[in-house]
Amino acid sequence: MKSIHFTPIAAVGTAALLLLSGCAMSGPASSGPASGQVPAAGAAIALPADLKSSGTLRIGVAPDFPPLESLDPKTNDVVGMDIDLQKKIGETLGLKVELVQSPFDQLINSLQTGRVDIVMSGISDTVERQQTMDFVDYYNSAGRLFTQAANASKYTTETDICGKTLTVSGKTDYFAQVQDLSKSTCVSAGKPAINILPTDGSAAAQLQVEQGRADLAVMGAENLAYNEQTNPGKFAAVFAPLPAKPFGIAIKKGNGVLNQALLEALNKMVADGSYKSILESFKLGDGAMTPVINGVKS
Repeated sequence: MKSIHFTPIAAVGTAALLLLSGCAMSGPASSGPASGQVPAAGAAIALPADLKSSGTLRIGVAPDFPPLESLDPKTNDVVGMDIDLQKKIGETLGLKVELVQSPFDQLINSLQTGRVDIVMSGISDTVERQQTMDFVDYYNSAGRLFTQAANASKYTTETDICGKTLTVSGKTDYFAQVQDLSKSTCVSAGKPAINILPTDGSAAAQLQVEQGRADLAVMGAENLAYNEQTNPGKFAAVFAPLPAKPFGIAIKKGNGVLNQALLEALNKMVADGSYKSILESFKLGDGAMTPVINGVKS
């Protein structure tokens, strides 16, 4: 397996928050192949000339999103599902993987300025983002509403959330989804709107619930599952999941060769079972999907 190198980077220009971790928005879908053929056994996957020359795939990550990517408190290494997938992708492509760490809201800027070749860090494919980058979708994520386990019995029907304070990261698409939920479930029924309290991230949202400043919060189902492993019985999910959207590997627009190479690598991993094995090792097998380029269309 190819080695992984870690390169922290200094703060770069601020990217628009709407470009970061979110759901699909309206707009035309970008061009590009929707699927790819798995190369024959032993066949090399075609790579862009610069990657073939360097032998290194630089991947932008923000290691604050367990269990997809986070810092191991004992070793300070970046670990998680995405990291294991990246190792296998690098091995499949015959490339060394170099992780370039930065805050989440600077990942897209790093991609657009060429500091990294791709971003793979829990970022959602959206139609709006497809205007400036392409995505190879690889994992289906859904947001979950949760509360303190002792309060879960208070929420038996969807309208029980009306008038309650719900906290959610303002940097994610869950924020817009909760706004839609408030309109469709509460306002349209003549009930008080949800009091939506935006935070800087999922950890901050969770803290608001822990401290009793919010009744509920939203985070990805994968994060909630991780919390259940680390803090069993502390929180409980309520209501159905929010609409699922795929996380994608983000590539600067117009690099069709790299799009196809990543798609073919993932397809090989699906075929040999390594893709599903990695997801299941983190108890995230329910998010498995058929890899696709720019799969979000609306």
